Amino acid sequence: MSKAAYMEWYKAGSHAARSACEQGVAAASKAEQHFTDSDAKALAGDGRTMLEQHQKAFVGFLADIREQPNDFVDQIMKGIGEGVGLSLEAAEEPEIVDVALVTGEQTGLHYFIAAYGAHGAAAKALGMPAHAETLEQMIEECHALDRRYTDVAEARVNPAAAA
Repeated sequence: MSKAAYMEWYKAGSHAARSACEQGVAAASKAEQHFTDSDAKALAGDGRTMLEQHQKAFVGFLADIREQPNDFVDQIMKGIGEGVGLSLEAAEEPEIVDVALVTGEQTGLHYFIAAYGAHGAAAKALGMPAHAETLEQMIEECHALDRRYTDVAEARVNPAAAA
């Protein structure tokens, strides 16, 4: 693969990640509205804020490579959103809604962790260490939020659903 082709792939990935962040913000906002557990609701708000910052980072990455954000829709995140929607439709009780929302939020976070890791590796290979460092920080933020969701799920959400 030529460096030019790899850069085109990086551009496309930046557009996809920006779109995924935008979809993640919308999903976190929806989760924040629907969680009944107050701690989970607060985590969704934290996730929304985090992803708004991540989206801004990708807009900056695009500007660094002389690209403007476009209307590309990340299909992987769209699929996650559709899957969470189906899970919510199947949830017949508020406590099960919380379980479905935690599962959906964590699934999205795991996608971000994987996507940011691949994008960071590309940034390093393409000679963009500042992008790679920012992406590593973003991965750590996603890991931290994922751990906090696990703690809330284990301590409150799952026991409430099983009661």
